[in-house]
Amino acid sequence: MQGNHTVIVFEPGDQIEALASKEGVRFIFVSARPLKEPVAWYGPIVMNTEDELRTAFDELNKGTLIK
Repeated sequence: MQGNHTVIVFEPGDQIEALASKEGVRFIFVSARPLKEPVAWYGPIVMNTEDELRTAFDELNKGTLIK
């Protein structure tokens, strides 16, 4: 993977315009209804609480995250 890895959360009414260089552009656009749940996000892992996030990283380091 190369380049900028960014997540942007848009609010109702927000707009996006994408312009590509000669090399082109790649992005993923996802749309869904909000879950209305708390979000704890660090790196590639997203959980509901910071405690769950710490547990997930502990499991990742032990090799037991994916069950």
